[in-house]
Amino acid sequence: MKRKSIFLLLCMFLLTSCGQEPEPESEPEPNFIQIPEITEPASQQTPPISTQEPTVEETKPPAPETVYLNHQDLFEVQADVTIADFITSANVTITDEVLAMPVDTSHPGSFEITVPYLYGDETREEILSYQVRDTTPPVILNEGYGAFIKTGEVFDLRELIGYGDNYDTQPTLTYEGEVNTEIPGNYMLSAYLTDSSGNQSNCRLNVLVADEKPLSESRKEKLTFEDIASQYETSAAIPGVDISKWQGYVDFDAMKEAGCEFVIMRIGSSSGYPSVDDYFERNFRDAKEAGLKVGVYFYTTDVSESQIREDADWIVSRLDGAKLDFPIAFDWEDFQHFQQYDINLHQLNALYHAFADELEQNGYDTMLYASKFFLETVWENPNEEYIWLAHYTEKTNYTGKYRIWQRSDSCHVDGIEGNADVNILYPESEMP
Repeated sequence: MKRKSIFLLLCMFLLTSCGQEPEPESEPEPNFIQIPEITEPASQQTPPISTQEPTVEETKPPAPETVYLNHQDLFEVQADVTIADFITSANVTITDEVLAMPVDTSHPGSFEITVPYLYGDETREEILSYQVRDTTPPVILNEGYGAFIKTGEVFDLRELIGYGDNYDTQPTLTYEGEVNTEIPGNYMLSAYLTDSSGNQSNCRLNVLVADEKPLSESRKEKLTFEDIASQYETSAAIPGVDISKWQGYVDFDAMKEAGCEFVIMRIGSSSGYPSVDDYFERNFRDAKEAGLKVGVYFYTTDVSESQIREDADWIVSRLDGAKLDFPIAFDWEDFQHFQQYDINLHQLNALYHAFADELEQNGYDTMLYASKFFLETVWENPNEEYIWLAHYTEKTNYTGKYRIWQRSDSCHVDGIEGNADVNILYPESEMP
């Protein structure tokens, strides 16, 4: 009975499951991590990467506890000195503007100068003292060679020699010896030139007293232009001449055929007012037409800066824009009577610089014309400016730099009546 009941229950289970499909087993879903999308706001852009190094703020050195400005305490009168020359060492900063300031050396004596400097963030000042002295002897510019006095005339040594000083305008001239102008003959003197600081120069000279001045015979060797030009045939240096109204009419074509390659002519002169050389217009035109290189020089005895600048402006006006092949030459050379102009040698140099400055403002360069002796004793040329040297010799011993050498004043040149000056122009690569 018990077995019959179990059978009936099994049959009923089978009947209820007929006709139904079994449900598939469900697979586990993948375990994904969802990353949210990141978007930039439309108004913002990624900034560019900077390639510049970060600015480092400059730090000033701390101010020293004790300030020192070591300096020179003695200068020569009329010396060209700036603060940069004056201060030898310092432990504070001095600006370039201050370093360029001039130091007054215009006259002998005791001076004080105020020097500004930077002390941390402050600008402070130091008052420094110095001395200026005159230790340069005066210069006898013409030792009275060939000194002559006509019988019965008054003797005045100042009329026979020329002299000057770097500071004094009138150094004192004395002499030892005697000259009796009533008795013809030769008289030997010792001359002494003394400035206000006690510096002294001296010379010996012979004074001739006679009824007539004897004619001097030139000992200069007579050369032709060809003699000199032939010495430079294998050199880059070229020969030329300088002329003025004293040469009269010049045949520039004949000069050119003789080998002359350039000419420097006097444009004018001034002793208070400039005037044109009588032959300048013709010389300038004809030299250009002959194919020569052309330059001009200006002779002057003016002694004021205002007049010198007027001279320079007059030259510019006279040239009227004409092209030159050389700087304009400044020719001041009345040293036989220099003391009569009542200026010192420093002031004379200042005249040249004023002349050059005025011409530079108008587009022209300048050169200085002078003999070897005066280049060595009178003219200051610290910047080695363009020099036209006059030295009548076969081989000059002048040690400074020069661009043109006036080698002779007594040459025969085809196209010129009488003697003429012959010059040698050196290229910059061969400047002596």
